[in-house]
Amino acid sequence: MKAQVREYEQDPIEIAASALSPPVVTYIGPGNVWRLEESYSYQDGANEITVPDGFEFDLASIPRALWWLISPFDLSIAAPLLHDYLYQHEGSPPPGSIDPPRTYSRAETDQLFRHVMEMEGVPGWRRSLAYAGVRTFGWLGWRQT
Repeated sequence: MKAQVREYEQDPIEIAASALSPPVVTYIGPGNVWRLEESYSYQDGANEITVPDGFEFDLASIPRALWWLISPFDLSIAAPLLHDYLYQHEGSPPPGSIDPPRTYSRAETDQLFRHVMEMEGVPGWRRSLAYAGVRTFGWLGWRQT
């Protein structure tokens, strides 16, 4: 039996109030998994962070029971993408991902998450809730390398 392959349109998900270019992502399956289809770069002051195509992330780790208040889509796409990428690599992704090279602390990664949400036009109360959530529970996802 051959595996079935689905083709998806890979259109950017645009956030109307965003000041950033939209990442091109595809929903790939159970567990709220998304894949970045084209590399995505973000200029953070003097540093450019580039997330490579093929990176998989969960958009935002919000328990389903809380989606009535704030769902993963309410926090933009770029903010969770950058946050998850830095978290997966404990702030120090592979060479070439951050130019010039540097390491982000967990606190700096969480602050970047909040800042990118602001640039994406996420309302202040949602940014505050999401930021409080990652500051309180983020240590659970901060990967050891």
